Amino acid sequence: MIAWVLAIIFAFIVNLHILRSHSEDLVLSRAEDYFNVMNASKKRDARFGFMYVPVSDDVQPSPYLEHLYRDIVTSRGDTVTLVNPAANMNRKMINFANQYNITVIRVTCSNPLNPDNLPDEWEAEALKTLKNKDDRVFEKTEKDGVTTYRYMAPLVIEQSCIACHAQQNLKIGDINGGVSISTEFNRSFDTLSEKLLITYSLVFFAGVFLFMFFGIAYRKRKNELEEKNQELKHLNVAKDKFISVMAHDLKTPAANIKSLSEMLMNNFDELGEEERKNCVEMLVESATTHSIMLNSLLDMARLRLGSKQFEPVKLDLRKITNTVLEQTKLQAQQKQIRIVTRIEDFLTTGDKSMITTVIRNLVVNSIKFSHKGGLIVINARGDEKEVTISVADNGVGIPDAKQPRIFKIDANKSAIGTANETGTGLGLLLCKEYVEQHGGNIWFISKEDKGTTFFFTLPIKSVESKV
Repeated sequence: MIAWVLAIIFAFIVNLHILRSHSEDLVLSRAEDYFNVMNASKKRDARFGFMYVPVSDDVQPSPYLEHLYRDIVTSRGDTVTLVNPAANMNRKMINFANQYNITVIRVTCSNPLNPDNLPDEWEAEALKTLKNKDDRVFEKTEKDGVTTYRYMAPLVIEQSCIACHAQQNLKIGDINGGVSISTEFNRSFDTLSEKLLITYSLVFFAGVFLFMFFGIAYRKRKNELEEKNQELKHLNVAKDKFISVMAHDLKTPAANIKSLSEMLMNNFDELGEEERKNCVEMLVESATTHSIMLNSLLDMARLRLGSKQFEPVKLDLRKITNTVLEQTKLQAQQKQIRIVTRIEDFLTTGDKSMITTVIRNLVVNSIKFSHKGGLIVINARGDEKEVTISVADNGVGIPDAKQPRIFKIDANKSAIGTANETGTGLGLLLCKEYVEQHGGNIWFISKEDKGTTFFFTLPIKSVESKV
């Protein structure tokens, strides 16, 4: 930005210097243009000689024209007067140029018919030097601190001029005065400087606007990238922590399976029937836990990689819930937990596999953290927009300190159940991901030592994946 400002200032100063150093060329060129236009106009209009035009406020009889029939009255009673069209057109051009008070144009000669055309001191000296049609006088004068460029070019009598200037006894080729053009340099230069300043100001502010626009966009993009980087760093740290916890948790059921298998193999004959049955039950339990952990990991991996397809179909929540209860019946029976369902008879739309996983995870969670002889209630109620499913238990509840981070990956080290059950800590994360893919919400209410109720919603209408 500073470089841009300095570049604009430098360019303006350089161009201002160039403008000043070429000011004489500019003024001379403009004076030549004025004279050439006037001379061309004079030659064109002088071909017609005198012309009669009606007398008006703009056209009055010339007191300097001696002609027998200068003024006449037409048959209709209108007064017309003779005018010199060339002189009349030049007079209009001179008035137009002089109205800006920067350049003053005059037609002058040593012995004019109109005393207003008498030359000033500089013009009188300049007229003396004009000997032929190609002579020009161009000088810079100083007066009262004002710099003025003075220009003089000759007016040469041609055939078309004789008619109007007959009384002056002029002949073709004579020089009859000249065109005097005076340009006040200070005001002319100030005008050009103002135009230059305006141009560079527009360029400057356009540049400032672009710098601000792209600067804001750049800072916004930079902040977004920094936020993303911080988020990625946080996720990487959480992922590393989570993988470390998961690796540790997966070792437990695997070690149990190995030790129980070795014990059965090495002591099968020494163990009684009841002891062998207990070992087999523990093997099944450890294998089931290990299978659930691996399935949860695979589901989370497929979800993160986007390889798990979202396939919405019509869902019968009562049927899905009954299937889940059948799958978890053994776990509930082992802890003598009673499960009550209150599901209204209606259909909704969603991915059957995902919703089954959500309900199963919530039910398994409730069984895990319920005391022996506990109660779990599953409700499903809906309106015209959505259905709300809840799974409530009267178990240990969630400590207040853990509640704000219950759905965070870096906070989901699995807690031990009331019967020392273990888990992956992924169940609630999967529930949240799957529910949000359906456009629903998931939340909970919990009080320590009183129990927990998880709620989630599903839209009644057909849904598409929100991923």
